[in-house]
Amino acid sequence: MDREVDPGPVFEASGLDYTNNEEYDLPLPLESVAALFEHAAQVTNNQTMGLSMGRDFHFESSSLLIVAMLAAPSVGSGLTFLNQYDHYIDSGITTHYQSKGDTVVFSADLIDMGSSDMGQLNEYLNGFLVQTLLTATRTTVPLIRVTFRHKQPATTQALHDFFNCKLEFDAQHNSIYLPASFLNQPFLTSNKLMFRILANAMETYFSMGNKTSGFVGKVCRQIMLEDPIGNLDSKSIARLMGLSTRTLRRRLSEEGFTFNEAKNLARERRAKYLLVNSRASLTEIAFDLGYSELSAFSRAFRSWVGESPQAYRENLRALLD
Repeated sequence: MDREVDPGPVFEASGLDYTNNEEYDLPLPLESVAALFEHAAQVTNNQTMGLSMGRDFHFESSSLLIVAMLAAPSVGSGLTFLNQYDHYIDSGITTHYQSKGDTVVFSADLIDMGSSDMGQLNEYLNGFLVQTLLTATRTTVPLIRVTFRHKQPATTQALHDFFNCKLEFDAQHNSIYLPASFLNQPFLTSNKLMFRILANAMETYFSMGNKTSGFVGKVCRQIMLEDPIGNLDSKSIARLMGLSTRTLRRRLSEEGFTFNEAKNLARERRAKYLLVNSRASLTEIAFDLGYSELSAFSRAFRSWVGESPQAYRENLRALLD
């Protein structure tokens, strides 16, 4: 619309209903969102549509998560908050936040089967994150490096102009690398009272009756991010989370889970997401989750949900239509 292009046909070509002005109860299929970005890039002749969307995002229409993040006291607390709650709000995204000496890395990856061109969305994620930090700090974001999961596009000038640092493509994660000292940079958008209220509200909401919240939710997310097939053992996951194996098992036990049960929860969450948000066949999803046969996956899924994977896919997609 900002470029005077009728959005209706663009949405229709992507399989989305432009006339629906209400929020969807269920997440939109990731492939449809990716297609929307690609179609929009074509009709506007803007091959960096994803970056443009992230850079020009209208923050007055931000989600509650971003409003809360912007109210945080500093870069460090804002990124910590985003990493803690984003996977609840954006079920199609996994985030990872870690320190590597004098450098911190924040990653945001789309959960997909690799069947769609996610380049525009990858550039959107990194662009949006950097623009959010720029908006909140009102200062140059001292990026060390930015990586993207997709292959290098034909032109990268706009990306270099915006990020102004070393860019890498075909990487394992969509990530921004920052000096650790930047974590202390205050947010000029900070509102301590609002941040405390919203943080408490989210903590309460996502901990009530949710079996994948709390510590087990963090373990599930780590497993989904590093090893959706579930080959990593508790020692490896504990190391990635900066914990001892004993501490990992103790904290899981405090919430009534074993490590194997946490691995099954991670598989269940990924299976549900892929069934609704991808066009991958049941066999492809089964292999993605580490099952050698579709029948084994079907039995496991039925034990989790009480219905077959196909029935779950059909019932949930019917709600989206």
